Amino acid sequence: MADEVPVKRTDLLILAAVSLFGGVLLASVMLSPALSPPYISAILASTMLVAFFLFIPAMGIRLFVDDWREEDAEQH
Repeated sequence: MADEVPVKRTDLLILAAVSLFGGVLLASVMLSPALSPPYISAILASTMLVAFFLFIPAMGIRLFVDDWREEDAEQH
C-alpha cells in the first residue's frame, strides 16, 4: 500500500477537542451534569466513542483536502 494518510498534529488536536466536546454533550444528555464519578466516567466513555467514530471520517477529509490542494497547485 503506497498511499499513506498523513496524520498531522493539528488533525489530532482538532479531533481531541471535538471528541471532548461531543463527550461532554453526550454525557450531559445521559446523566444530569454533576461532579460525580459516574458523570466523569460517562464523559470519558463518550469521548472515546466520539473519537473512535470520527477518526476515519477526519482522515478521509484530510485526503480530500490534500488532493484539492495538489490539484490547485498544479493548475497555477
